[in-house]
Amino acid sequence: MTNEFEYQTGIVGAGWLGLPLARALQEQGQSVAVTVSTAEKAERLRGESIAAWPLLLTPDMGSLPFRCHDLVICVPPSKTGDYPASVASLCRQAREVGVQRVLFISATSVWGAGQGEEDTPAPAHDRGLRMRAAELAVLEGHVDCAMILRPAGLYGPDRHPGRFLAGKTLAGGGQAVNLVHLDDVVAACELMLARGQDGDAYNLSAPVHPRREQLYPFASRLLGLVPPQFVEPAGEFAPIEGQRICQQLGFVYRWPDPAHWFADGAALKG
Repeated sequence: MTNEFEYQTGIVGAGWLGLPLARALQEQGQSVAVTVSTAEKAERLRGESIAAWPLLLTPDMGSLPFRCHDLVICVPPSKTGDYPASVASLCRQAREVGVQRVLFISATSVWGAGQGEEDTPAPAHDRGLRMRAAELAVLEGHVDCAMILRPAGLYGPDRHPGRFLAGKTLAGGGQAVNLVHLDDVVAACELMLARGQDGDAYNLSAPVHPRREQLYPFASRLLGLVPPQFVEPAGEFAPIEGQRICQQLGFVYRWPDPAHWFADGAALKG
């Protein structure tokens, strides 16, 4: 495939997050290209007027099938084997086709216990370690502008919190709920693409943090599901804050309290 097309923004991974982001950018008048995992998915999106190509993220992946100014990477670690090497390979391919700016969708799992946005990430678990290694691959990828967005737990359409723990018995009821709605992640991506600077890295986590024993049983009951039962130990209340993007870029959360989303009728479709 030759790179005969030019797009303002490319999105690698047009899934639960990447596809709504692509549509939002199109609504702004941007030219957008996306990648998906299969040719069938690409064909379906082309039928919806979205330029799409199949591409698997691997350490030995081929070249990007399009040229773009900005590139958003929305592929989670579970979708590829050697995730950091795959992201590094993608960054090399991006540089070769002239990508100027890369926005990498990471996660708050890069933080160790008690860490915040002023710290250097020191993850304690495998997923966080792989995500941090991928972040570094992006930051060291020699593009003009490399940016990182670290959403907390994602929820929204087809990801209703009431399903997360329904019917389970587990500890940790006193722990903070750290969630962020799809709408807010899309809006934060749009803002960073418009105003972000090289090296920017922001958490995204709704400002209101109920305890797990408060939110999840309530959410499960709304869906008619068996609520989770929490047992000791209650765990530590350790909210992940995501206010720096508000202070520095003027971001405003549409859903500052996850519980408020439940009042919206659309929530029951999740």
